[in-house]
Amino acid sequence: MDILKESLALSDYTTSIRRHLHENPELSGLEFNTIKLICGELEKMGIEYVNVPDGGVLATIDGDRSGKTVLLRADCDALPIQELPDNAKKAKRVVSRCDGVAHMCGHDGHTAMLLSAAKVLNANRDRIKGRVYLMFERGEEGSGNLYYLMQYIQQNKLRIDATFAEHTDVLLNAGEISCQPGPMHAGAVGYQVTLTGKGGHGSRPDRSNNPIDCFVSIYECIKSIRMNYVDPFMVMTNSMGMVNAGAAGNVIPQTLTFGGTCRFYDAAAGNMFKTKLTEICKAQAELFDCQVSFDRVVGPILPVVNNAELAAVGAEAIGRAIGRERLKVEDPSMGSESYSILCKYYPSVMMRVGIRNEEEGMTIGGHNPGFDMDESGLPYGTAAYVAAALGYLDSDAVIPHEEYNEPIEVLNKFTCQGVPQRHDK
Repeated sequence: MDILKESLALSDYTTSIRRHLHENPELSGLEFNTIKLICGELEKMGIEYVNVPDGGVLATIDGDRSGKTVLLRADCDALPIQELPDNAKKAKRVVSRCDGVAHMCGHDGHTAMLLSAAKVLNANRDRIKGRVYLMFERGEEGSGNLYYLMQYIQQNKLRIDATFAEHTDVLLNAGEISCQPGPMHAGAVGYQVTLTGKGGHGSRPDRSNNPIDCFVSIYECIKSIRMNYVDPFMVMTNSMGMVNAGAAGNVIPQTLTFGGTCRFYDAAAGNMFKTKLTEICKAQAELFDCQVSFDRVVGPILPVVNNAELAAVGAEAIGRAIGRERLKVEDPSMGSESYSILCKYYPSVMMRVGIRNEEEGMTIGGHNPGFDMDESGLPYGTAAYVAAALGYLDSDAVIPHEEYNEPIEVLNKFTCQGVPQRHDK
């Protein structure tokens, strides 16, 4: 079995799926046509699947021999971003047809690679020693729909021994893959807070109580959390990306709303930030005679830390399949990932798939309207999925993992994410 050759042979298929999804993106939790396409492709392949309401698709490929189980995961939702028609240098080959919605994080590529991997694995069931699950996850970009997939897995007592996921990476050239141990995506605390003061005319601030004054003090205090309360050897960032107050320069507003995120790799840093954020807002609101309401405080969302032993097994198999010279080591990302939930329950590895092409202007990172990808890198992601799965199933390596058996409801409560909104009928 030549994994790379079979994956490259599917290049046209992979590209066509990616482009169709890119032109027809759907927001988190609303991926109705995306799911319809995924199910339709699996049906054409003769692969059994379950469409878990509001969660996504879980497909199963059984090998000709018994053995372990491995889950391969891809996400499929888009972002509320208006895509630009050009990348860093030139016009893009394909652009979203939906105003204000676009696949600016590569999830269209993730889904295309996993569907292509499904084709390769399904055609080579005699090479599979055990079972492969294919997970197409909805709502990765914040709506938390993995909750319903985990409910299905736990309620049906599905055995999963290990998992692999992929994320496109504009820092790696097309054709390069990372499958490395250790930190890959940061944990997070997200927040939105509203301050209520007393509005009035700008000429008489003494008759008003400006929530902007209170916010300025809160903002300065929040910036000091990293310096004053967190171990200097711990990784932690904080940024505030939203402040809304007022509509005219001569009118003091009644309310002000602000929001941001904190990122970290050690839960102690995240919990410290969350505690101090709450204390600071309450104390400064009292000092400035404002009311404070915490509209949304989510987290600590867990970090993604790749299992060292599983990463070694995956890297060895991928190196054999695509060439060891294509395996690269990448810096951890400070962005967060719902895949951290799977990492909590099972030995897991998030791989990176190179999509960079400087000559073609494909150098802008995700969550940016200029994001674009070199599609020639996608077949290598397909090959990495297949190689990692087969390599693990064939391996006798012992993969240690700290056991966690709590229901998803318990973990969801710990991370303060709430129950995801339902849209399926």
